[in-house]
Amino acid sequence: MTTLVIAHRTAPRDARENSLDGIATAARCGADVVEVDARRSRDGTAVLLHDPWLLRVQHVPLSVSWVRDAHLARLGVPTLADALEVAGEVGVRLAVDTKDAGAADAVLAAVRAGGGAERVLLWSQHMPVVRSFVRALPDAEVALLRDTFDRAAHDRLLADAAAIGARAVSAHEDVVTPAFIAAAGERGLAVYCWYQHLDAQRARLAEVSVAGLAGVVTDWPADARELLRADG
Repeated sequence: MTTLVIAHRTAPRDARENSLDGIATAARCGADVVEVDARRSRDGTAVLLHDPWLLRVQHVPLSVSWVRDAHLARLGVPTLADALEVAGEVGVRLAVDTKDAGAADAVLAAVRAGGGAERVLLWSQHMPVVRSFVRALPDAEVALLRDTFDRAAHDRLLADAAAIGARAVSAHEDVVTPAFIAAAGERGLAVYCWYQHLDAQRARLAEVSVAGLAGVVTDWPADARELLRADG
């Protein structure tokens, strides 16, 4: 099994996060998949934005849900449809993390219009969103994403994901071990790991890759690619 390199938020250390330029940059850095965050505009369109507000990146004190598509475009906020087009041009897939539970239908509409399930991995922390994706796109790989902090919560993540029909989970660097990957595999779940710290990625990635890690989500895709290549 080959571990996918997934650029977190379109490789924000090398380009603006959740941007079309970032998708192309991530591809040049060796990413197989580019992770983006999806929210819904006032017009009901799926757009790329991590935060509910436009303050941190666009420096505008407005909620994305209050702003129409034309204004968002002027602020440099891409649509998911545009992101799918660019991803196809540069030869990567998108992992779409639906941050806003109300954006599920908009995400599905963009995915269907942009080529369907084979173009995306669909992720969310919201269990109803994951369930709706599973039902709407049964051929897609849908993952439940959750930070957990103790063994009981780790086990509950796997149980919840299996119960709603997810095919994968995405978990934090401190959670994903060979034992966690094995426990997920017993439930038929693939595992993705988000590395928040470069030293943790360098110390742990080889071991969990050998154990069957499906994908590494990282701000350092070029480093992850080199580590995986060196591991063989």
